[in-house]
Amino acid sequence: MHCCQPPGSRQAPFPLTLGFLAVVAALAGPVHAQNDDPSPAREPASEQTLPPVQVRGEREPEVTLPVTAPTTTFNREALERGQAENVFEVIQNAPGVMVEGGPRASGMRFNLRGFADNEDVTFKIDGAVKGFEKYRFGGGVFVEPELLKAIEVERGPSLTSGSGALGGTISATTRSAADFLRPGEKYGALTRFGYNWNNRERLRMLAAFGRPTGSLDLLAAITRRDSADVRQANGDTVAVSATHSESTLLKAGFFPTEHLQIELSRIGYQSGPERAPYDATRGDPGIGGIVRRDIDDATVNLRFNYTPPDSWLNLRGLIANEKTRLHDLHQRGESSICAVAAIVPYCNDFWRYSIWTSELFNDTRYRLGPVGGTLTVGYQGIRNSRDVVRISANERVNDLSYPGGFNEAQPPGDKVSHALILQNAFDWGDLTFTPGGRWDRYTVSATKRARENMVEAGQAPDIAFSKLSPAASLSWRIMGSPWTLTGRYNQAFRPPLIDEYFARGGFGSRCQVTPINPDSGRPYSPTPGAFYDPVTGIDHAPATSICGDLYRPQESSNRELILGWTLPPQSAGGGAWQGRLTWFESRTRYLLTSLAAVNGVAAQPGHEKRQGVELEIHYASNRWFGGLTYGRMSGWIVDAGIDPATGAVNADRRGLYGVPANTLVLNLGARGFDQRLEGGIRLRNISDRQVYADPAPTSCTSAGTMVPGTGYIGTHFGVRLIDLYARWQVTRDIQVRGSLDNITNETYCLVDGFGAAAGPVAAGRTARLSVSVQF
Repeated sequence: MHCCQPPGSRQAPFPLTLGFLAVVAALAGPVHAQNDDPSPAREPASEQTLPPVQVRGEREPEVTLPVTAPTTTFNREALERGQAENVFEVIQNAPGVMVEGGPRASGMRFNLRGFADNEDVTFKIDGAVKGFEKYRFGGGVFVEPELLKAIEVERGPSLTSGSGALGGTISATTRSAADFLRPGEKYGALTRFGYNWNNRERLRMLAAFGRPTGSLDLLAAITRRDSADVRQANGDTVAVSATHSESTLLKAGFFPTEHLQIELSRIGYQSGPERAPYDATRGDPGIGGIVRRDIDDATVNLRFNYTPPDSWLNLRGLIANEKTRLHDLHQRGESSICAVAAIVPYCNDFWRYSIWTSELFNDTRYRLGPVGGTLTVGYQGIRNSRDVVRISANERVNDLSYPGGFNEAQPPGDKVSHALILQNAFDWGDLTFTPGGRWDRYTVSATKRARENMVEAGQAPDIAFSKLSPAASLSWRIMGSPWTLTGRYNQAFRPPLIDEYFARGGFGSRCQVTPINPDSGRPYSPTPGAFYDPVTGIDHAPATSICGDLYRPQESSNRELILGWTLPPQSAGGGAWQGRLTWFESRTRYLLTSLAAVNGVAAQPGHEKRQGVELEIHYASNRWFGGLTYGRMSGWIVDAGIDPATGAVNADRRGLYGVPANTLVLNLGARGFDQRLEGGIRLRNISDRQVYADPAPTSCTSAGTMVPGTGYIGTHFGVRLIDLYARWQVTRDIQVRGSLDNITNETYCLVDGFGAAAGPVAAGRTARLSVSVQF
């Protein structure tokens, strides 16, 4: 097989996008004449079955905070204000949130309240589950912020978000024609051009949209980004950090009646071929060196809402499929993964992912005397399949190490889940009590050669389990005031990875058989494995060194106390306040990383605890706007390692070094000239945090001090950052935005996405400018 040709053809969405743009243009004919009246006439009655367009002059809040849940929604204004290059930049100012990896978006992942694994944080686009399981890779988040209407950050688990999301859920909503059109318009187009002086990034966006009839909403958009390497504060560049990507969005909304809405969309992302670190989460060549990487990602989504009048029905559902193709080319002299010897000049890794998501929910509202209620019944199904193929340039190496393309350290497999959700909100005066539960049934299966190996070894190739996760909350609107006090409790779990179940090597090394000493005939090792008992000399690891069904799911219990408030404007043009103070505690047991033989039986004695406080306050008026957020948390872990001398479980607590740093963000801004001009300043104070560090100091960390049983621990230095931003509505159709990040050109490090350490040096001073023209 040729080094750069993946198995299977690659789809190119660009011609399809141009075709869709042509269709919209043909429907539009001449562009609708603009009306300079700031209050255009209302659309005809036939148009009212469509979602309404936002009236010019009305401003959507930059951030939305529900008073009873730790959820923060960043609306379109927040996405545009900082001219974010990726979704990670948008949410990093929310309390309890940290971004790991970088500087490329493909190597970043979310950290919510110290949970960072792809299995711990769920990412969705229009309800479709995204992301995948790959060693030393980012969150699999491939989406262009320019195509999004809002991003919701839900910290902590919930019944309706999905199982496994111990840290929480990030949900992105794509834009529709209604988000572009102004009242009175049926068709339009928008172009946007942007430039970043730090890495010479060029942004180009083209969108066409229309509402040709009272029951149809059409949108087609394409965005391209091309950049050089990122520059640090001292002028040096970050190696192989240049990006080249293309994103597309095709979306059609159909509204046959006022009560039925159907939406079909396809969002695509392509990047490469480009040089990238194999260890994407560190952002530098690091472990594994450099690869030539291609990414091709597409999600097709069909959603509907049906709300007939005077009925117990209030249905919402979706069916969606994400397909991701990832190709890494390892070449001798650049990569050390498999192209390391003269006989192997190059090798290819082909990753194929397919995630099917299906949901159906119904909300029934009722009243029984003084008690009102909302009964929510739902189903969620997810099928996550991955196929991994490694092919080197040497056929003999393939036959010996990768037969049929099989890499036993990263096996192919399927993960299928079905869930039933039941929740009821009882309203009685100022009190709302919401009990509920979620029942999940999981089946994880090895496929292809991995399945054959499990069967040959007499181990189960299919592992199934069920879990019940209860939840409850109680809210009190204090004496009918704008203040609401809420207590919440949730249980959740995280299933093991396909790698943890079926890999030999890699994650499978937790069950590695200890070598035999030929002199004594007994197992020995300089560092005995978790399944080796040095006292009895017995090795309890499976003969295959594959863990299989020795694992049990990791479990978590979460408690939250929330004080929220909303103060609407007291006069026309006045300001509105919203705020929320959250205290949380999370306890996790049966840590997957602690799998070991305890008294000859497989167990997971590790456990951890984290707790913290999150504060969010936002203000908005016609003249002023601003916000204050603060997050502080700490934690400890008992990883329950096995003492190599006694074989006993080590129950000593140590610090939890992967939690977000204490962070304070202050945002202040003003508007003028009939809100056509606005500007503001953002101050971010990121505190020091304890991390794994080298014994020698660096520009970002202190010298690490050896902590027995833990490793070298040092200080990852914090930073104070100042950002400026401005927006100018030059005319009705032309808008200019500018921003200047890190204006004092501070040197600081990002967060490593692997191992709770300091990551690469971040970008220095960054200036961005964009111009949008709407027709």
